[in-house]
Amino acid sequence: MHRKINTCKAQFNLIEVKTGKPNALDFQLVTYLGYLVAMAPKNHYYIVSQDKGFKSAVTFWKDRGLGVALVSDLTGRDEAKVEDQLARDVRAILKDKNEADKVTRIILKYKTKQGINNALVREFQSQDNKKASELYKAIKPLLKDKKGN
Repeated sequence: MHRKINTCKAQFNLIEVKTGKPNALDFQLVTYLGYLVAMAPKNHYYIVSQDKGFKSAVTFWKDRGLGVALVSDLTGRDEAKVEDQLARDVRAILKDKNEADKVTRIILKYKTKQGINNALVREFQSQDNKKASELYKAIKPLLKDKKGN
C-alpha cells in the first residue's frame, strides 16, 4: 500500500492520528478534510475508502458546490460505479432480481466474508439454511476484496 501511495498522482501528508475509540480515525479525517476545504476551497479532494460512512461527508461538501468525492481505491474508481457494477455482477449470478438486490445490499454492508455469510443466513432463514449456503457459494468469487476465508 505504501508503494501505491507513493506512486499515485495525489498530494498527501503523513499525519499521526490518535485512535482508540470507535470511529475516532473517521472523525479526525473528516475534520481535517473540513480544514483543507476551508484553506483551499477550489481544490478537489478524494476520500479513498470503501467505508460507506463517508458518503454523508461527501454529500455535505457537494451540496455546497465543493469538489469532494469518495473513491474505492487509489485508481480513483468512483464508489457509486463500483456499487453499480457489483449489483450487475450479482444479478448475472442470481436471476431473481429481488433476491439479487438483497444480496447486493448485504455485500455492501459487511466488510468480512463471515459477516456476509451470517447476514445471508439471517435474511434467508425462513427458507432452509441450504439457500443461504447456496447463495454464498454462488457469490463467493465476488468477495475477493473482503476479509476472511
